[in-house]
Amino acid sequence: IQLVVFPTGADSVSSVGEVSVQRGGSVTIPCSYEDSYKTHVKYWCRGSDWFTCSTTVRTDFPQKKDEVSIRDDPDQRVFTVTINNLKPGVSDYYWCCVEINFHPDDGKKVSLSVTEGAPTVNKVSAQRGGSVTIPCSYDNIYQQHEKYWCRGSDWSSCTTIVRTDSPQKKDEVSIRDDPDQRVFIVTMNNLKTGNSGYYWCGVEISRGSAVGTRVSLSVTEGVSTLNTVSVQRGGIVTIPCSYDDRFKTLVKYWCRGSDWSSCSPIVRTDSTKISGEVSIRDDPDQLVFTVTIKNLTAGDSGSYWCGVEISRGSTVGTRVYLSVTEGKMSVLQTVANEMHRM
Repeated sequence: IQLVVFPTGADSVSSVGEVSVQRGGSVTIPCSYEDSYKTHVKYWCRGSDWFTCSTTVRTDFPQKKDEVSIRDDPDQRVFTVTINNLKPGVSDYYWCCVEINFHPDDGKKVSLSVTEGAPTVNKVSAQRGGSVTIPCSYDNIYQQHEKYWCRGSDWSSCTTIVRTDSPQKKDEVSIRDDPDQRVFIVTMNNLKTGNSGYYWCGVEISRGSAVGTRVSLSVTEGVSTLNTVSVQRGGIVTIPCSYDDRFKTLVKYWCRGSDWSSCSPIVRTDSTKISGEVSIRDDPDQLVFTVTIKNLTAGDSGSYWCGVEISRGSTVGTRVYLSVTEGKMSVLQTVANEMHRM
């Protein structure tokens, strides 16, 4: 997780008073200063007492030490301190400081707390043409805040795609917040290889201030199946859903609905393997799971999904359209790569 916060106030040196960030993540803390300090050396020191705090990094030297770095931007009258790979032992009081020649230095106290906040999936692989659902967990204090999804390798310059206020949907991307579970869900449909890249789960804290977690999305041929199947009323159909080797031990499922993010699971390989006329069976050796539907009726026509559960709340899947007719069963279209290769 990377946290970026911008302070307010009229002090000669100002910053956020308190920061909470998850263990293993990163935090960037900006320290603003008045115009007369533009050419002065700035530094970051640790300790509850201003007079005895221990200097970690300085804008002259060293600008980086272990996981801590400092950068000054005189034009904006702000210097930023970044701490990566945060551990509980980093929790403490720190100071944004400006060195004043022949006078006492100026500074602002910051409290940093490293917590065990709920994790977010950091790496996701999904099939080209398929869909992916990514859960973004957040701390309880952010339940009423706006959430968003942005793209870009750098947190400070990522481009916002959707937000929980507006727009909640843009092209094939949608966002939905569940404050009770302290998680917001991002769904991307009809994935293309060009969608591969870095994205961010973001929570807006206040104007210009946000917390975020980076997610790497790789679009592959992960789960594949028939695209469209036409079956005779009263008949039986068995639909094969192939998947990548890395999904062998994961739970597979079959769900119904035109929208991936809200489809209703019917059967799963871990629990409900049979439901009514529908059954599911996994064959890890062949990297395929099959779904069988018997005694088909016209009401069974619709969109379904071959799904693989990656982790809590994170899934990949491919859509299948089933058409129940009065004719003979026929496969209308298959995926480009043959099933026996998967």
